[in-house]
Amino acid sequence: MTVAPLNRSLDQELAALIRGVSLECLVCGEFVLHVRGAQACPECRSILAESEERIAQIALPSVMQAG
Repeated sequence: MTVAPLNRSLDQELAALIRGVSLECLVCGEFVLHVRGAQACPECRSILAESEERIAQIALPSVMQAG
């Protein structure tokens, strides 16, 4: 039995992240936080949200606070 490589497109990765199936940041690979209806990475500070209003409401902890 061999391991088959799994190649997923960016669209599939984004859909998995939004659905909550994936917990991995697409930019740096760290775990994301689910904050106020958005997904945010405390390591690289990238945020995936539906609207800019949600991004303005999110205060991410710094890596020093989280670690």
